[in-house]
Amino acid sequence: MLTPMDIHNKTFSKGLRGYAQEEVEQFLEEVVNDYEKIYREHREMQEETDMLRTKLKNYETMETTMTSTLMMAQETAENVKVNARKEAELIIAKAETEKEQMLRDTADSLRNAQEQYNQIMADISVFRAKLRSLLESQLELVDTMVADPSQGMANYETVSETEENNEEELFTVTDVEEADSQAIQEIEAEASDSAAGEIDREA
Repeated sequence: MLTPMDIHNKTFSKGLRGYAQEEVEQFLEEVVNDYEKIYREHREMQEETDMLRTKLKNYETMETTMTSTLMMAQETAENVKVNARKEAELIIAKAETEKEQMLRDTADSLRNAQEQYNQIMADISVFRAKLRSLLESQLELVDTMVADPSQGMANYETVSETEENNEEELFTVTDVEEADSQAIQEIEAEASDSAAGEIDREA
């Protein structure tokens, strides 16, 4: 592409019937000025075009990077959501299993407590029956001694032997009753703790 300087330095050979030199030089000067203006504008447009192409390339690179980053973020968010859902399901399943186990343990404790309570109440009934029998024997002995002292003394010796045996049995039953009473308190405390724990768990 010609430059303004090429046009300005251009020389022509002279002929016999050539153009007027001054007119040619004047015209060339005008051409040089106009061409220089056009040439400068063309250079500026070329530089601006190159700059725009560079920016466009940078924008395309940024777009590719942003698209890749966005896709990665979406994939990460989806993975986090899936993992959180799985973890929540595991926690709920574990809680349900523990709850069912606690309910079974509580039911077993209550059933055992009820069985022990029934046994204790049966022992108490036996103790009361023996105590009532002993007291009735004592009252009969007192009545006999009042009515017939000699017969009452004979009966007293017989009853004394029986009383010794009954007292031993009563002491045994009393010991059982004390142990059973302590067992009842322990069972009630255990059942209360189990029930309180289950209430807290459900809350």
